[in-house]
Amino acid sequence: MAGFPSPHAARAQLSRLAPLALAVGLSALGAPLAVADSATGAAHQYQLPAGDMAAALTSFARQAGISVQFDAAQIASLQAPALRGEYSIQEGFAQLLAGSGLQAVEQGQGVYVVLPSSSDSAMLGVLLVTGERVAGDPTAPTGSLVARSSLSATKTGTDLLATPQAVNVVTREEIEARGAGDLAQALQYTPGVISQYGNTDQRHDWFSVRGFNPGRFMDGLRLPFGVLGYAQPRIEPFLLERVEVLKGPGSVLYGQSAPGGLLNMVSKRPTETTQGELRAEYGSHEHKELGLDLGGPLDELGRVRYRLVGLLRDADSQVDHVGEERQLLAPSLSLQLSENTNLTLLAHYQHIDADGGGAPPALPAQGTLYGGAAWGKLGPDTFIGEPNYDHFSNKQMFLGYELEHRLNDIWTLRQNLRLARVETDTQRVQGAALMGNNLVRYAWAFPEDSDSLTLDNQALASFSWGQAEHRLLLGLDYQLEEGTYDEHFDGLNVSPIDLVTLAYTGDAVKPPLTTRREQDRYQLGAYLQDEIAINGFTLHLAGRYDLAAADNTTRNMVAGTKTDVDQRDEAFTGRVGLVYEFDSGFAPYFSYSESFLPTSGTDASGNALQPTEGKQYELGLRYQPHDGSSLWTLSTYELTQQNVLTRDMLTNQRSQTGEVRVRGLELEAKVQLAEGLQALASYTLADSEITRDGNPAVQGNEQPFVPNKQGSLWLAYSVQHGVLRGLGLGGGARYIGESYGETANLYETDGVTLFDASLSYDVAQAMGAENGVTLQLSANNLTDREYLSTCISALGCYWGEGRTVTGSVSYNW
Repeated sequence: MAGFPSPHAARAQLSRLAPLALAVGLSALGAPLAVADSATGAAHQYQLPAGDMAAALTSFARQAGISVQFDAAQIASLQAPALRGEYSIQEGFAQLLAGSGLQAVEQGQGVYVVLPSSSDSAMLGVLLVTGERVAGDPTAPTGSLVARSSLSATKTGTDLLATPQAVNVVTREEIEARGAGDLAQALQYTPGVISQYGNTDQRHDWFSVRGFNPGRFMDGLRLPFGVLGYAQPRIEPFLLERVEVLKGPGSVLYGQSAPGGLLNMVSKRPTETTQGELRAEYGSHEHKELGLDLGGPLDELGRVRYRLVGLLRDADSQVDHVGEERQLLAPSLSLQLSENTNLTLLAHYQHIDADGGGAPPALPAQGTLYGGAAWGKLGPDTFIGEPNYDHFSNKQMFLGYELEHRLNDIWTLRQNLRLARVETDTQRVQGAALMGNNLVRYAWAFPEDSDSLTLDNQALASFSWGQAEHRLLLGLDYQLEEGTYDEHFDGLNVSPIDLVTLAYTGDAVKPPLTTRREQDRYQLGAYLQDEIAINGFTLHLAGRYDLAAADNTTRNMVAGTKTDVDQRDEAFTGRVGLVYEFDSGFAPYFSYSESFLPTSGTDASGNALQPTEGKQYELGLRYQPHDGSSLWTLSTYELTQQNVLTRDMLTNQRSQTGEVRVRGLELEAKVQLAEGLQALASYTLADSEITRDGNPAVQGNEQPFVPNKQGSLWLAYSVQHGVLRGLGLGGGARYIGESYGETANLYETDGVTLFDASLSYDVAQAMGAENGVTLQLSANNLTDREYLSTCISALGCYWGEGRTVTGSVSYNW
């Protein structure tokens, strides 16, 4: 593919230079070239529009799963005809290059080089071939469990081997292979990622990455948060093409964020070929679901393409009286406005209506973490709220676009925008204290809504300067979010519940409005990044300057008072990284990166709090063979967050004297062991410490939600031949070590090993067809192991997710 070559590709081109020159010379003298006869290979359907030759060759190579290399200057003025129908690789190249005087010559290992046709009689000199490692489009399907590029770390789709920071990518293929039904299940084999409350919350996804809550993004744009975090959207994995986890500070490209990392979810996009999927599921807890995924061109030239994703779900949960209904509709449309201009429109609407408050209740440590309670065990199905009162609803609406215009061979302009609205309404009855066998309770309600605008402008330049290849990114982004949080509270206004009988009292009513919080948040950031490739090295230099503001108004509706706190923050963050790529596929790297995150509230003097500041040093090693079938990643890091809010035990005054440090090692391997046999493996060691705190009882303790050890292994085998062809078997084990749920380290949950499994049968593959019916049975926590995910207080313990079994039948065309 033409463009910015990786160092490995540059050296590989040099090593092929002599044989290429000899081959071309022999061709001119009439000697036949030794070209593999790909025309006898399997044919595939293509729907490529007529247009720019470089774009056509790139799209064809991506769909065919090969690499194509060409001289960009040689084909700059050429146009390719439309390619529609079923073709082998050689037939497809012949159609695209017809009449151009060029041909595609196979070099082995799926690499094709575009050369002048052998009919040219003149002796040809050395042909300079430019290209790049087949990183692949970071928003397109990968076709496997292994991704070769990512948008999250650099916003430029850099090859993972050339990225100086840990990035874990969970592809669409992995999500489906493991039968992951939500985001937490999709990430449960990813090192350094913890689902904080055991993945039993139907309202939100709560994660910890390297010890901190990650920033959450979708298609590179920040997702809404609300005032207190209750107006967060819940993203359905059926909507996604992949999930990327960038480890460590990401402020240099995204602005305010925690130092542990960020999640970026990539939407499914309109497809170049017609495709469709209809899926039906049934499983544990009366889980019923229908999913629809359609896509393809809308015109003969393929300049207008669409995607439509829809989902209906009705399910209970492992907790009594807690269940949900969900509807999702996500249309998208891609328009090729000209040869150099593309516009993609993305939208979705989702409605969640959940009984029981949409989440398990917080339970006392007595009867869960500790035994010996007079009321006995409070199991995972225990519900201590009020069935006729507890309720949750969420409506989220997104509308945005991605606009790209190629100015010339060097500069490309991009603008990404999204408007979002999230409306949530929560009513819950929760425990406040224990009195004998009775749990004293209160009813409250806290609706929250958020309106946001996110805009990211980018200018990308790819050029050579001396011996160095540069990929320069200039950006200017703007974010605005307006949120309102209402709290309804009236003391202990619900009768206690007897923990022996768990008899509900039915006297919960919605309290009056007591507090309203309004918050307007702004961020304006300018960033500059340069990726410099020379002689096997890639140097990453990036810097960003941010202006952040938050206007907070708190109204006491009972007293009739109003308090205003306005915050104005500014920060410079940077990143420097260095990668060296060996010909063997090994790529060691080093990086230093920074983050900042504004802190809401005031100190003892009434001054607005300063942002927390983070920094990370990371040393890592990646390995990927040239065919891209596997990816190994090893990273070691030390990250520190300063200006952490603490409270002095003597004066009870708040100050920003705290500091947290996390050191760790992470290993991830996604490996093709043999034909049809794949493995996912990960291992994490983490050492966290609260190194400074105003409370002596806290200083020296571990950071909450940071297990010292994590490990996982998933093996999957698909029968490729014989009478069992199409049968797939998968099984995995996950270990989550001990951890604390709060900074005082009073409540520690034990480590646990959980087992998962999957059984599938691809009827289409068994019959030798490309499309058809697939049957799948997936089990999470196969042995139904009961375990506590976390305890954040004496009345705040949460059970982890028990066994869930889901059967599905899908039809693809």
